[in-house]
Amino acid sequence: MAQSSSGHERDADAPQPAARTSAQIRRAREERLIRAPLLDRFGLVLVLVLITIAVQGLVDVTGSLLAQLFAHAISGLALIAAVRASGARRRWRHAVYVLVAAVVVVSVATLSWHRADGSSAVPPETTWLLAAALTPVLIARRVLQHTVVTIQTIMGSVAAYLQLAVAYAFLFQTIDAYTTAPFFGEPVSTTTYMYFSLVTISTVGYGDVAAVADLGRMAAASEAVIGQVYLVTFVALIVSRFAAGMPRASAGGPVASRRGPVPRTLFEALDSSRAQQPPPESDADEDAAGGQDVDGSTGRDEPGGPG
Repeated sequence: MAQSSSGHERDADAPQPAARTSAQIRRAREERLIRAPLLDRFGLVLVLVLITIAVQGLVDVTGSLLAQLFAHAISGLALIAAVRASGARRRWRHAVYVLVAAVVVVSVATLSWHRADGSSAVPPETTWLLAAALTPVLIARRVLQHTVVTIQTIMGSVAAYLQLAVAYAFLFQTIDAYTTAPFFGEPVSTTTYMYFSLVTISTVGYGDVAAVADLGRMAAASEAVIGQVYLVTFVALIVSRFAAGMPRASAGGPVASRRGPVPRTLFEALDSSRAQQPPPESDADEDAAGGQDVDGSTGRDEPGGPG
């Protein structure tokens, strides 16, 4: 018993690691951002998604192999930017790189493989459907980890919403390729699919074009439902977090001032907004080097903390 009590006394006398200050935690996060320069760069993802919508909504790529490959490859770039911005682990990033490379190879092969009537045996939209559908999932996963609503959070939410329309445009063209009747009842240009997808997800419904097959109608209805559910739930969650982070003042009291230096330019504002977010899950090799998390904790539970 005496030895046990003396052992506890030695443990108590041992120097304990000092609690890290907020400045040290912020410095550690900034160092993490230096190692991951594209983390939370959802502005780049949004630009690529907008370029994809503009190209596929304005350029009819029917009959042009190079134009089809260019229009679809932008979705691959958006997926690569999304996986880097989401802070996914290294093995998932490598998996996405392999997926995009494989889709490019398969897309080039399918563009040169035609049926007897001259149409593509496997439309390239089918091969890019998975890549287009994976992008909003990666964006939403990272945005939901944000504890502070910033400019990058808003850009990521908008990019994920618009990318849903891109993915459904690929789905509509895939359905049209594998059904006997045309999707709209008659042959149309490739730009009509993107136009119809945007009109559907926004529930505008002009009525100038409409799906005629049962499978096409069900796909269009699912896009309208998913788009509205996204706005009602996901965007509402972002708005509630933004409202919770707004400074509040008591009756007649001053409003809490902003901490830290005020950004002078838009680029400084974007960088400062990235530094406010929690770090993503680290790779195994980064965890092994130093044995600490990004915020400086050793990963051990504090006394009284969750078990």
